[in-house]
Amino acid sequence: MRTLIYARYSSQLQNPRSIAAQAAACRARAEQEGWEIVGEYSDAAISGAAGIDDAQRPGLAAMLARIEALRGTPAAVQQVLTESTDRIARHQGDAFAVRELLEHAGARLFTLMDGEVDEITGTIKGLLDARMRKDLAARVRRGHKGNIAEGRAASGVAYGYRKVARLDEKGELVRGLREVDEETAAIVRRIFTEYDAGSSPRAIANGLNADGIPAPRGAIWRPSTIIGHRKCAFGVLANPIYIGRLQYGRSKSVRDPRTRARSTAPGDGPVVEGEAPHLRIIEQDLWDRVQAQIEERATGPAQRQRRPKHLLSGLGECGTCGGNWIVVATGYFGCSTFAGGGKGACTNNRMIKAEDYERRVLAELKAELLDPDVVAAYLDEYGKEHARVRREAAQNHALLDRRAAKAEAKVARLVAAIADGGGEFAEIREALAAAKAEAETIARERRALDAIPTIALHPGLSRQYRAAVENLERELADETTKAQAAPKLRALIAKIVLSPKPPPAKRGVVLEVIRHIEETLTALQRQA
Repeated sequence: MRTLIYARYSSQLQNPRSIAAQAAACRARAEQEGWEIVGEYSDAAISGAAGIDDAQRPGLAAMLARIEALRGTPAAVQQVLTESTDRIARHQGDAFAVRELLEHAGARLFTLMDGEVDEITGTIKGLLDARMRKDLAARVRRGHKGNIAEGRAASGVAYGYRKVARLDEKGELVRGLREVDEETAAIVRRIFTEYDAGSSPRAIANGLNADGIPAPRGAIWRPSTIIGHRKCAFGVLANPIYIGRLQYGRSKSVRDPRTRARSTAPGDGPVVEGEAPHLRIIEQDLWDRVQAQIEERATGPAQRQRRPKHLLSGLGECGTCGGNWIVVATGYFGCSTFAGGGKGACTNNRMIKAEDYERRVLAELKAELLDPDVVAAYLDEYGKEHARVRREAAQNHALLDRRAAKAEAKVARLVAAIADGGGEFAEIREALAAAKAEAETIARERRALDAIPTIALHPGLSRQYRAAVENLERELADETTKAQAAPKLRALIAKIVLSPKPPPAKRGVVLEVIRHIEETLTALQRQA
């Protein structure tokens, strides 16, 4: 009987030699039965649910193609020999499709476990194999959760770390051990620092590529590698491992039933967390600032979700009609209403060159910011705001102290109740867990208040203010720092009103820079 042998193992965690062992067992059975082996096929580290096409299971697909090509010839294959039905497929549809193709070619499926696989045996075994695949996945997930709880990683090696090879007392390899790789950890710190300074994920990726730094998988850096997906904890900026926190369950692997391609989707079950302080790379305050920025950039006003193409994009307003001041010709800004509707919509036909626009706005803004009256007003407002924050912090601290005392007393009472035998009551245990959680929440709030810096006003503050303004000007003039300085400048400006120069001038515009502080003061005056 002309026979083809097929072997497969499904995971890189399994022993690759299992293919050789499967094939050897099949050859031994064939020799015992006197069957003629005319070929051997295999698939390594491929799931039994991956599909049966060439791109999914190349070994199986090649075997089926050969069987079909020889169908009806003297060299036709009469039998496929494998260790068990789950080597052929762990998917009911695939198992049926393979058996149907073999039957069409006049061949049979024979396994070392079950002998000849007929329709009834194949159906029953197909159900059991598919069920076993799901049970195996559930056992793997339980193992991963156990790793997380013990401070060990449950998946691949995150960028910034490397594997640690260590044997347990039985001499077996301990999986999931990681340590910080200082060379790549420095790149992680660079990414967080640049994003915190205002750089976009695209700008960060471009900078890393320009410096010749390999991406996590050896290719090039992409914005998605930087920002990723917060809900799934993908991307460097979203991965909590960088603050020593391991998580499992935020994402799950799903398989497209049409293509069998695997993809990752947000998890739909509980998230298991574990602490691994030795893996911390990013300080907590930097992490918190970056997460706040990610949230703000993702959910803020529409005009802030996309980084402006030009330094002053979205800030200009037509002094005639109130329309937006946009790029209307290559290198020139003008009224969007006039550009879209002509004179009937707006009469402001003036334009200004982009370079002149930026230069004049910066000059006017600098002159206003360094005006002695403005500096004095800034220091006055700074002092008032700082005093207000400190007053509120003191009041909140006193309130938190009282809440903390009550929470600690409650925990003590519940612990005493359990010590007296109340631990058998689930209600008491649940109340203790809730009281401890409340105490921890209060402790975090107190630490946050303690983190508010105590900065006293001093004579040098005026000099620091002026230096900050001048430093901003230098950063904007330098192409290497302009991208990071742009958000600081834009944060100062509420809007820029551009109007035609009055007659007899026939060209040019008059611009007025309105800062956020001026808008606020005007609104307060209207309320008074």
